[in-house]
Order: sequence, then structure tokens, then C-alpha cells
Amino acid sequence: MTTAARVDNRALVEGLGRRDGPRLRAYRDNLAFYRGHQWHGSARRRERRLVFNYARALIDKTASYLMSGVSFVVDEEDSSPQEKERAVRAERALRQVYDANDLLQLDFDSEIDVSVLGDGVFKVTWDGLERRVRVSAPDAQGVYAWWLGDDVSRVWRVASRYQLSDEEARLLYGSTAVRPGRRPAASVGQRTVVELWTASDFELWLDGTLVEAKANPYGFIPFVIFPNLREPKRDTLSTATRRTSAPGCQSTSKLSLPFTTILSMSSTRS
Repeated sequence: MTTAARVDNRALVEGLGRRDGPRLRAYRDNLAFYRGHQWHGSARRRERRLVFNYARALIDKTASYLMSGVSFVVDEEDSSPQEKERAVRAERALRQVYDANDLLQLDFDSEIDVSVLGDGVFKVTWDGLERRVRVSAPDAQGVYAWWLGDDVSRVWRVASRYQLSDEEARLLYGSTAVRPGRRPAASVGQRTVVELWTASDFELWLDGTLVEAKANPYGFIPFVIFPNLREPKRDTLSTATRRTSAPGCQSTSKLSLPFTTILSMSSTRS
């Protein structure tokens, strides 16, 4: 990775907090609506406001109904004994990943997220310590995506921005990476982490300082970004215009991570 590329990425990382204002405001509005903050403006003197939060009840009940009985099968490509055995092994591997990550609960939680915010995210990585595939659901409010030209199906870069406490940062990255001088005065007690992914490169930034830069160990961006409902020409997180007429009526990009990739991660690294 060249020095010039790192300078460009520094400006990008530092500007993430000011990026995608309309999208993030829509997330906050939808989340507030789900939590029952459904009155506009301030209450008048002696005014009593009641909220019958049907939105939350409907979303929770629908998600529970939708995710009940979810399962999967792997079909063999032909009727040969070899293909049948291969399909059985693939289905067993997927079941192990599903159970190890408690994906039944994660799927339900993510269904709630995408119904409220409008967008959902999964992250699939390899855990070197536990030697297994790890599936998580990052907060869509901290995920940013870029696509190539006018082809919104080709996402070439994803940034994931989140906060850690000092203790968590030291645990993950060591005391040498977490130095007092790297923490902005406005974020006392917490650290801002940015993961920057392309298919070829990975960078880890801590409080605006690059602490790791290396080749992407996977060869692909390990995120699946999906909308609740798609809208034409509004298919990425980075510049999509959101409508807030009802919770769950937004869209984003989809960067697919096929099950074959998960199987490959399970088999080649075990």
C-alpha cells in the first residue's frame, strides 16, 4: 500500500462522522418512532400525550412470526453418491456455523433492526483464536459503502466505524496502540475504531491513527449489507436518500457473501 493511498484514507476516515447525514438522521428518527417518541414538537402546558405504540408491537410480532421455523438445506448437483455425500458435509458445516454463532437469535435481532432502521448488516470473519467462522451484526449506523460507477451491485469499499472503551481497546490491540495522546478531548473514556475494507486491502484506524495495514486475508469484503425493502436507484448506504414516512421503508446495497464462502472458510482453516 502506498503512502499516498494512506493519506487519502486518513482524510476519508476523519470525515466519516460527517458523512451520510440524511441517512443517519432517518435511522435516528425511525428508532425514536419505534421507541414511542411519536409526537412532534414540545408539549403545551398541562398537555398530556398518550402513545399507543402499535409500530413496535407490529414489528416485534411480525419478526417473531417470520423467523419461526427458519431452516436450510443443501441440494446435491446430481444424483451420484459423491455429490450426495458432499451435500451432507456442506449442510453439516453450515449447521455448525449456525449453532456456534446462535444465528437463530442473531437473525431475529437483525430482523428487528432492519424493520426499524431500514437497513441490516452481517459480518462474516474467521476467528483465529477459536478457529471457527464468526458471524456478527454490526450497527448499520456505523457502516458506509462505496460502489463502482453506475453499477450499484459492485461495492468496492466498506468502512465500519464503532466505539470501544479504553479497556476494550487495550484488550484487542494492546497498550502500545492505545496511547493517551491518540484520544480526542471530546471522546474521553472511549476510542473510535474504523475498519476500512476493500477486496485487496484492510486498514485498522484508532482515533484517526493508522495502527494496522495489510492485505485483506479473505480476498473479499466480509460484509453482507441488505435492505428491508428495495427502492430503485437507491441501493447503497453511502448516498441513498431515505424516506421516513414509515419505519422500515428504506433501502441499501447488497454485497453478497455466499454460503460457499462460509464453507470454504470452515474447511480450509480448520
